[in-house]
Amino acid sequence: MTDETSGRPIRPVILAGGAGTRLWPLSTAERPKHLLPLLGEDTLFHQTLARFGERFAAPIIVANRAQEADLRAAAPEGTRILLEPMKRDSAAAIALAAELADGDELLLVCPSDHFIGDVAAFHRAIELAADAAEEGNIVTFGIEPDHPATGFGYIAAGHGEGVRKVERFVEKPPLERAEAMLAEGGHYWNAGIFLAGTRTWRNELERHAPAIRAAAQGALANAEVDGSVIYVDAECFATSPAKSIDYAVMEHSDRVAVVPVSMGWSDIGSWEALLNSSGKDEQGNALGRGVLALNCRDTLVRSSGPRVAAIGVENLVIVATADAVLVMRPEEAQRVREAAEWFDREIGK
Repeated sequence: MTDETSGRPIRPVILAGGAGTRLWPLSTAERPKHLLPLLGEDTLFHQTLARFGERFAAPIIVANRAQEADLRAAAPEGTRILLEPMKRDSAAAIALAAELADGDELLLVCPSDHFIGDVAAFHRAIELAADAAEEGNIVTFGIEPDHPATGFGYIAAGHGEGVRKVERFVEKPPLERAEAMLAEGGHYWNAGIFLAGTRTWRNELERHAPAIRAAAQGALANAEVDGSVIYVDAECFATSPAKSIDYAVMEHSDRVAVVPVSMGWSDIGSWEALLNSSGKDEQGNALGRGVLALNCRDTLVRSSGPRVAAIGVENLVIVATADAVLVMRPEEAQRVREAAEWFDREIGK
């Protein structure tokens, strides 16, 4: 996509460094959720790529080295793949992409594992955001909330229409605070999607997170290159502080704006979120292949291993692989990380 006024290209920067714990046991560090077909036949990663056709420049993908084979196979022609030797969170990943990209580009940073049901609405929001990004702002995409979620951060926006100045970021709130923000209006879920010029990213990282930018510069200067794949230098990259872009830049910068958008978005950040986003049968069940559900309601069943039969259960998540089985109520989804850590300890014995 190009901005009609200046013609500057918009290059997607796809962050694909997930740890693979929130949808355990189906998702793992070696095969995180963006490499799984969780909503439809295609993986979330393929769905992300499909949102960016010929109107956009070829993407930059930032991922960990364990995903190299999958990413090489899936990436379209012209894609550049930055492989991190260790996890340093989103600020370091964005810094790598900003140092690699051309200085006259707009970079659209987006996760590889989110679902967007209304792609046309997403593209309209990008077009609205482009002018503000051209003026040197970092534009974040604020999801119009439909319930008082406590698992998302929020963005408080200034008054007006279209792109607005960000007044503050709000950490994941307790329920009462989330309800109050929805009643007040002008608060949006933070989707972790950002549009800004390459030079804006570089300048704001230099202002607010100079050690992160310096580590990215060194890691690229000493990188090894194999065609479209860039292996960033481990010694330099290890010196980068591990911070999200929100903590490193967004909460400190005076150049942050927000464009509100309703686009059928979900971060698929838990089994509960996947249940809510999945197609369901008349009883509210979301069932994968190789699954039988008799007299069940509001239950998600997935298996990548044995066939699973569920009988007479309600409001459950049941996930089976060749190595592990998870059974829980959807509202306990935030504790899956504990189960994944326990499993890793058990197999390490």
